Amino acid sequence: MQTTSGQLYLNKDFSVELNYKFWTTKGSRFIASSRLKSTNKLSSYSIGFLSGYMIIIGLLSVFNLNNAQIINNEQLGFISTGLSILILVFSQLEAANDYALKSDKFHNCALEISDLYNKLRYLKTNIINEDEINKLAMDLSIEYGNILKKYENHESIDFEYFKISKNDYFKLSRFKILKIKFNYYLKTKFLYHFLILFPAIIIYFVLK
Repeated sequence: MQTTSGQLYLNKDFSVELNYKFWTTKGSRFIASSRLKSTNKLSSYSIGFLSGYMIIIGLLSVFNLNNAQIINNEQLGFISTGLSILILVFSQLEAANDYALKSDKFHNCALEISDLYNKLRYLKTNIINEDEINKLAMDLSIEYGNILKKYENHESIDFEYFKISKNDYFKLSRFKILKIKFNYYLKTKFLYHFLILFPAIIIYFVLK
């Protein structure tokens, strides 16, 4: 039977349910931190490449290297100006997202929850009485709630990707894994790869 959600733990002791919450939340937020760190890097690369493409397009008209049958100098000038405006807007939007700061916050959140997870594991290992464990687990649950209040929630795709990393537990099918990876790519990397590669293809055909 697949255990792809925490529903199984709702029928068990409170400490068991809490253990699952700690484990999945810290894992998902480590994934979120890694995702945003990668997004920040790709964002910088794409802005850099787009700026380079803008300069190259300007040079095409200056040195008359373009194929006039495909695009003339006036059109190149318009494209260069339009591209510079789009780069400016895109740069401002990306800067507003502040991916690096969000990545650090998710990482810190995951570390705090990891501490709670370790404390709970210690209690379950060293205390035999289940009632006592559940009582102490309640205090950890309050700490957990306070930690979550300090940080924004991660994306659902982060939890999905976490399940892939722990597939020995979740038992996802190969199709499900491929679907998650495809959705993850579309939501995190596709736009930046498109912005980096597509203008190069266009410039190639202009020069051809």
